[in-house]
Amino acid sequence: MSQKIASIYAPSLYWFAYQYHRGLVTSSEGTTAKILGGINPQWVRNQYDRILKKFEVDLELDIRQDESAQDFDLLRGSDDERAIAFFTTPQHLEGFIYPQSLHDSYALNFNIYHPESRGKKEYKLEDLAKFNPENCFKPEPEFASNLGQTLLLSGYLNTTAPENIRDLEPLAKQCWIKFFHLENGKPLPPLYRAYNLFGGYLYEYGSPKANLEKNPYGHLLIWFLFEEYPTLMLQKCYWELPELLLYYHKISKSFQDSRMYYEGVDRLVTHYETTLNPAIQTYLNLQKKSPFSATELQNLKTTLKILLKTSLNYTKELRNLEYAHNTIAINSKNYQTSLERMEQQAQRGMEGLRLFHDKEAIAFQEQIRADLNYFYPGSNLLNEAIATIRGLVEIDQAERDRYLEQQIQTFGTAIAFGALVASLSPLLFDHPMTFPWQEQHGDRLHPFIIAVLLSIAAAALVWVVARLIRWRWNRR
Repeated sequence: MSQKIASIYAPSLYWFAYQYHRGLVTSSEGTTAKILGGINPQWVRNQYDRILKKFEVDLELDIRQDESAQDFDLLRGSDDERAIAFFTTPQHLEGFIYPQSLHDSYALNFNIYHPESRGKKEYKLEDLAKFNPENCFKPEPEFASNLGQTLLLSGYLNTTAPENIRDLEPLAKQCWIKFFHLENGKPLPPLYRAYNLFGGYLYEYGSPKANLEKNPYGHLLIWFLFEEYPTLMLQKCYWELPELLLYYHKISKSFQDSRMYYEGVDRLVTHYETTLNPAIQTYLNLQKKSPFSATELQNLKTTLKILLKTSLNYTKELRNLEYAHNTIAINSKNYQTSLERMEQQAQRGMEGLRLFHDKEAIAFQEQIRADLNYFYPGSNLLNEAIATIRGLVEIDQAERDRYLEQQIQTFGTAIAFGALVASLSPLLFDHPMTFPWQEQHGDRLHPFIIAVLLSIAAAALVWVVARLIRWRWNRR
């Protein structure tokens, strides 16, 4: 069926983009954090101006900076009505913008549509590129505070709904190819899920696990309508949709970040097992009783410093994993609460959107919890390794102290004995001593010189004997 459809009717595009404006965000390395300072009016203007200029629209936006409540409209307007700015493009497209502050994040809402009614004026698939001039809706590069975006493209089909929802998937893919100015065969995120929403067929592209590196087009939704009823249902609950998608992106972003933290912990574990642990085992297996050499001791101290840094980074990565787990748990409940409000307003179930909470959000939490349980023992292992290195250094220091003490005692004994001999030598030699080789010359050694020589000789002899005794004692 999709092969015969070359046009749609009354296409409409919704852009939902999210970014933190307050709080703590983790860097791409996962080791540092940045504190965001609240609403930045110029940033909001720049985001909308970047897109509006592509449609040749000049729209003055009065963005408020004061945070009047937890959730509030960013455009100044009446307190009784939503602050929405409408516009018309030279290409005969109409639309509106509706920026909000939701909790700690910007929630930017942009809608542009072709106003013709279904069946009155068809819209060629090739013309969908006009909804995305210069690919202005392609996601910008990722950064720490960016939560992501969702594009929702809707359009009527002048046909009845096929029994098999997958029959229209080729048409959905073709729409995105035209929208992003792609040629056939260029990569698009794979179809993730297809389901019935209010009688229309909704196709979801892009896994919530995939970041922009794996999926450069972000979260894509395309909704084929066969009657007016789905649009009427969406109008009843539309204003809850930006908040619902905010929780979707917070959950997805947190899980994507958790994979980065997981890889960081895994690298630390690999480094420990391949480099640090073998070095520690080498010193533990040494069969030597003498203290370490200066080189060995320096290597031990260097290894200890590396272990301390590794342990600190390891703890940070585990903390980030726990934070990601808690963030998903909190926003999973928020997603469920927001979806229930939408269902009450529409008075219809939205099972397709509920699948994200019932499957992905729960699976993400279980995966991170399993990662934490796997890596927790590593903290104890690193602490034990640090204690082992410290123990080796302390043992070496104790041995050095004992060795030094023995040397001092030996030298002390020798010096004391030598001093004793020196003090008694005058009694032994009342007159200068003459050696045989000196008789022919008539030279005689002074008693002082003889005393010094005898004291040195006596000290050396006693030092050798003391060392020999201690050596035999240590062997026993």
